[in-house]
Amino acid sequence: MKPNRRQCWIILLALLVSPFAFAGIADEGTLYQNLVFDFTPGTGTGVATVTSNVYKANENSQYAGYYIYTYLISGSQVNLSFFSVEILPEAVLTDWYGYDANGKTPLAWEPVNDPSESFEAFFKNPIKPGETSATLWFISPQGPTEADGALAGITGGQYNFLVGRVLTPTIPEPTTGLLLAAGGLLSRFPRKRKS
Repeated sequence: MKPNRRQCWIILLALLVSPFAFAGIADEGTLYQNLVFDFTPGTGTGVATVTSNVYKANENSQYAGYYIYTYLISGSQVNLSFFSVEILPEAVLTDWYGYDANGKTPLAWEPVNDPSESFEAFFKNPIKPGETSATLWFISPQGPTEADGALAGITGGQYNFLVGRVLTPTIPEPTTGLLLAAGGLLSRFPRKRKS
């Protein structure tokens, strides 16, 4: 089915006003994977949308060979002051310079525990219904997989805790690690030449 002219204009306008059109960190790479997920109540009420984008850094970028993970919170029906991304065991995070300030910027955006179990943002000024967060981001040498995410806040004295899925760095499978280690060891042994 071919899109009509109106649908094309809507898509073009959406791209032009998209916060990602102005997000400097996204300019460092090419979109690799995308996940848009509606977070729903674990406790309380409301919904919100979290857009997870993962970019493969360009070869001429300062992050060449790495993945750039970005998160944007939008479409909330309740106040939100907290956002959390699950970090899987053995996942590596290298840089997290902060966020692109194109909306509600967080007071903090940092890993929790050592080794990291989550990456969390705290907003001093809550993201109110209809507002959009800043683009939160961090860097990892590992490609994406899906994991748990959480949003929380208080609206009218009621605590709301929303849950959903986000993209997060994957961890190497044990068999992959063993194969790589075995290959490295075998390459160290000299080969006999046939005469």
